Parts: sequence; structure tokens; C-alpha cells
Amino acid sequence: MMATQIYNPPGRQLMRRTRAPLPMPPTNKNNRSFFSSIVSAIMYLFSSSSVLFSNIAHPPPNTNNLQFNAPHAIEYHPRLLDKTEEWKDNEWKNWMGKLEGEWVDFNNTIEKEKGKWLNGKEKDWDEFIQYMDNKWMHYHDGLDEEVKSDILKRSLTLDEIEWKDWIKTEGKELMEKDWKNWITNNESYLDVWSVKEWLKWKNQRIVTWIMTDWKCEEDEYWSKWEESWAKSPNMHDRTNWLNWRERLNKEMVQWNSWVMMKEQQIRENRSNNWSKWKSDKHVMFNLWMDTFINKWINEKQWFVWVKERNQLRSRGRYLAYK
Repeated sequence: MMATQIYNPPGRQLMRRTRAPLPMPPTNKNNRSFFSSIVSAIMYLFSSSSVLFSNIAHPPPNTNNLQFNAPHAIEYHPRLLDKTEEWKDNEWKNWMGKLEGEWVDFNNTIEKEKGKWLNGKEKDWDEFIQYMDNKWMHYHDGLDEEVKSDILKRSLTLDEIEWKDWIKTEGKELMEKDWKNWITNNESYLDVWSVKEWLKWKNQRIVTWIMTDWKCEEDEYWSKWEESWAKSPNMHDRTNWLNWRERLNKEMVQWNSWVMMKEQQIRENRSNNWSKWKSDKHVMFNLWMDTFINKWINEKQWFVWVKERNQLRSRGRYLAYK
């Protein structure tokens, strides 16, 4: 008995890329905390610009009537004193420039894998056509659910003209539905794979920036500073803190803009390659369908349907009786 579910042969598996482990937080004699690095990651990946702007617009007030425990002394790492805002901005620009080259390599690899996958789909295409030929040349239980008209119930009384009219209308629509389901399943697989690969890659890239040694030191310092700001009368510290927050916000905006641009390129690449393959196969499917319908009519295949349907129903009644 044939299965009624639309055939969807296992797609050629796209690559499972071997990934290097994510960079671990750097450690030194000051034993930088992992928490401060996670704070930065969250700000890049999840925080909104409105939140960051609100923090920038309203830095912690130096209020004397609030009660705080005496803060621990905060050590500003000597290496941070030597790094100006200009130097830090240049580090970001250099990193983004390097990232662009890495993106080209990543995108080329993705496109090669898509090409291999599409080549592998040729065999799946042949199997799909074979499945369609078998499905519609013979009767199976699923037809009673798929066919919305009462043609099967009236099958014993239909003449040749009625059968011809049915296969050219409702029968053709059902075959087209099978095609759409098959192509949609494959398209969904390709999209999901592409998105997963992209998400893994871009998240690994931004983590390499967040976990840079000097950024970890800086983030740890300002995290501690924010815990004790009310006891710090040093306005120079407040200015540096504000610069730090503004710089993080600027980097986040630029990163998000870059990500959106690359995601648009990924969508366009999928459209160019996949759409052509899908269009070519749709033409071939229509040719197959016209040929199949003519064959179905010429061989008067409805007689086979009626015979096979009666046999299945008789077998079902026999098994139920037993």
C-alpha cells in the first residue's frame, strides 16, 4: 500500500562546519572576572540603543544623602592609562576591516556548500518524479482524503469523459499541490541551514572582539566603578566612564548595521541561486505532468483505480470480519 504523505527524500546534508572553540576570557595576575565580559556581550547582542542612550544622558548623580558601604579601592590597570579614545576607535575600525575579509571567506564557503547541495538535489528530483508517477498511476487509501470531490464514490458510474475532465482539473491541482509541498520543504531546509550557519559565525566573530584583553580589563574596571560611583568625586573618572558607554553604543550601532547589510546579501544570494533551480524544475515538472495526464487518459487508468479501490475495500471488510 502506498504512503499517502508527500514524498520528501532526505536532502543532501549540507556541511557541518568544524568550529574552533569560542575564545575563553583571558586571565592575568589581576584575575579579571568573567562577569564583566558577559556584561559586554549582552550589551552587544541584546541591549537596545534607547537603553544605552538613557544611561548616557543620565549618568549616576554624585549624591551625598544616599547610604552606601565604603567601596573597595579600584585599581585602574596601568595598560589602560596608555590607551586613548582615538586608539580604541582605531582598534575597532581595524577589527571591522579585518572582519570584512573574513566575511568574504565565509560567504564563499557557504555558496560552495549550497552549490554542492543543489547538485545533490538532482537525484532527489528524479526520485520525486518517480514517486509522483507511482502515486497517481495507482489507487491508495490517501486518495479518499486528498480528493475533495465525490468522484471516487461515483467511480463505478462515471464515463470516460468525466474521468478525463477530472484528471485535467482536480487531479492536476492535486499534483501541483504535491510539487509545491516538495519544493517548500526543500526551500525551508536551505533557509534554516543558512541562518544557523550565519548566526554561529557572526556570534563567534563579535565574541572575539568582546574578549579582547584590553576590553576585558576596561569592562571590569568600569563595572567595579559603577558599583561605587557615589563615593567617587573624581569628575575625570565620570568623563572617562561616559566615553566608555558612548563608545560601546557606537560600536553596537555599527555592528548591527553591518549585520543587517550582510543578512540582506544572504537573502539575495539565496534568491539568485535557488530561484533559478526552482524555476527550471518547475518547467520540467509541468512537462512531466502534461505527459503523465495524457498517458493516464490513453491507458484508461481509472479502470485500474476502480479495481484497486474495490480490492482494498474488500480486504478491509474481510479483516474487520475476522
